Amino acid sequence: MRKFWILIKYEWLNFKADKGLLILTTLTLFAGLYGIYYGTTELEKQRENIAKLDVLTEHNVEEMKEKFPGEADAGDIGYYHSTFAVNHPDSWASLSMGQRDVNPYYIKLRLLNLQSQLYDTENINPLKVLSGNFDLAFVLVYLFPLLIIGLCFNILSVEKEQGTLPLLLSQPIGLPLIVGAKLSFRMMIVLGLALLLSVLAMVWGQVMPDVRVALWLGVVLLYCLFWFGVAFLVAALQKNSAFNAVTLLGVWLMLTIIIPALLNVYVAVKQPIPQALELTIKQREVVHGGWDKPKRETMDQFFALYPQYTDTTDIKVRFVWRWYYAFQHLGDVAVADLAEAYQEGLQARHQLVEKLNVLSVPVNVQGVFNAMAGSDLPSHLAFMQSATQYHDSLREFYYPFLFNNVPFTHADYEKEPRHSFTSSPDFATAYSGLFKLVICVLVVFGIGFVLFRLKEASVK
Repeated sequence: MRKFWILIKYEWLNFKADKGLLILTTLTLFAGLYGIYYGTTELEKQRENIAKLDVLTEHNVEEMKEKFPGEADAGDIGYYHSTFAVNHPDSWASLSMGQRDVNPYYIKLRLLNLQSQLYDTENINPLKVLSGNFDLAFVLVYLFPLLIIGLCFNILSVEKEQGTLPLLLSQPIGLPLIVGAKLSFRMMIVLGLALLLSVLAMVWGQVMPDVRVALWLGVVLLYCLFWFGVAFLVAALQKNSAFNAVTLLGVWLMLTIIIPALLNVYVAVKQPIPQALELTIKQREVVHGGWDKPKRETMDQFFALYPQYTDTTDIKVRFVWRWYYAFQHLGDVAVADLAEAYQEGLQARHQLVEKLNVLSVPVNVQGVFNAMAGSDLPSHLAFMQSATQYHDSLREFYYPFLFNNVPFTHADYEKEPRHSFTSSPDFATAYSGLFKLVICVLVVFGIGFVLFRLKEASVK
């Protein structure tokens, strides 16, 4: 054991003397700190925007009261009044923003047809979508492997190239102890840095202190060990430093960029889904066509869905609100199958990615982080379903006013349903990803140990 710590001290002296490694480690530290800052500030911006939505709703209600000072027709209120479906972030989203930068976290809703409102969202910066969020998860998944590669690509080859390996082996020190000490020292640096940044992010982001603390730290630990295992496997081939560096960078490029891109293409071909634009266009065609259809035909179709309103008086004038909202809803009904197929297609794609992400450890780990933070695709789909149910509750609230000719008063604004949604962490996905990660770590270290044993005799 004393020899081991002597080697550790020797590695520490070498590390302090290598300005390149010090700069690389420092840059990674600052990248992690910026990732923490970015994640917490971005999440705070979303929270501030969500808080403003309540103010906007209150202002809208005041405007409606001024516009309609007395009793009003609920049709006017439903048309001009708007409210919001809101997806509140989990505190853990500051560590892994996931889909929250791509998909809307609030939806403005009126009593009109639903589907066009669900997909009538603000434009997203395409460059930001392409690059993703520079949060802590990004730093851990994509940049920490580069730090490990920079620290480990020459753990054994540098001793051979400098001619110091025979001198070391002439001492009562075995090659396994030398390599083990070198790897252990580098693990201390990387794991210490990764765990420090993770704990700092949890404190700064004021995350909920639950089982996810241990789960996150465990995933970070195993992910770093995976890349150390890859570096050990390449070192076991006993090649020169240039070969090791190119090989490790090639593995990083393959696992972080090439394989995910190929998976994306494969999933898109294997699991095609109808486009949201196609859904919206078809719905608009149905809604616009509602103006030309006989009112009796429209109302009969609506009454088949809401028989409780069949005793409503016949429409004998050119326009009446209940007829207008009837064909608005029929527009949603006409594309219900398309809407369901679209949502199911997205869910199926996500499930297919979950099955295939074992081919790319970074994709798997990113998925675990997003699942823990409630910022993955299923969380967004759950929010969309919640928004749909909220729109249903709005219709159920307004229909009695519309079809029973009940006037809408100022007091009724307080009775209008409100929406709030906070996604839950997906522990099933997280634990599944953790299991895959454990297997990958065991595989790379297992292969590395076998190769190391086979090549060890040639070094001696």
